[in-house]
Amino acid sequence: MNPYMLVINVVPMPENKNCEDIAGAKAHVWVISADKESAKLRAIDYVNKYLWKVINFEYELEIHKEQIPTLHVDEARLYELALQHGIASDFLAYPKKPGNPDDPVIKRQL
Repeated sequence: MNPYMLVINVVPMPENKNCEDIAGAKAHVWVISADKESAKLRAIDYVNKYLWKVINFEYELEIHKEQIPTLHVDEARLYELALQHGIASDFLAYPKKPGNPDDPVIKRQL
């Protein structure tokens, strides 16, 4: 089993009433999986479960052991959570109304 880090552009589904003011998000999803295709399928099911629709995959990376110590603190936290639970994510959401692009709405989900 290998760690995969996927950055996925997503939009809330109409049923997602918690995200009425959110236009979309970049989901950083970490998956522990046997291969990249299985990781992608699991990530799609995962974001759909939380009522987000996948628009496209921005990055699909298999992370190697020597890269782990160089991860940003937020990505390292997600990696550790994925090791415990098999999958973990952060959703970095942006609002429908223009605002400060440096102040995203963050939704964290396991």
